[in-house]
Amino acid sequence: MIDLSSLTSILELSLTDPIGLATNLIISTIVSGIVILVIVMIFAKKFAEQANPVNAFILALVVTVINLFGIVAILGGVLAMLPFGSLVIMLLPVLVWIVLMKLFFRDVSFLHVLVMAVICYLVSIYIVPMLVVSVASLIPVV
Repeated sequence: MIDLSSLTSILELSLTDPIGLATNLIISTIVSGIVILVIVMIFAKKFAEQANPVNAFILALVVTVINLFGIVAILGGVLAMLPFGSLVIMLLPVLVWIVLMKLFFRDVSFLHVLVMAVICYLVSIYIVPMLVVSVASLIPVV
């Protein structure tokens, strides 16, 4: 059985606990980097495209930092004033994924970037948090 009291101290995102914040940032970057790397390499091998594996981990770090500060929270107030602001706010995370994927994987065709961005977005919402909790439970608490 997992002791959830020690696990919550690792995953607590608070500026008063910089070690917990750094631990979560590192674990999230490594886990999501591996997941993104697998997805990108599957597409790269399937469609004979070039993709640098290091860019998957840099993309994971950028996405983790963006998720840490919350892009919708930062831009949500400004975008809510636009005519179709609520629609843009709903699509904003996917649009950010598309832009970042194309930025880091320039040699991949745009259609494949679209598909990979949507897959990575869905995986980062549903699967990566569970994997991060699983990996974080294996790290001893100091």
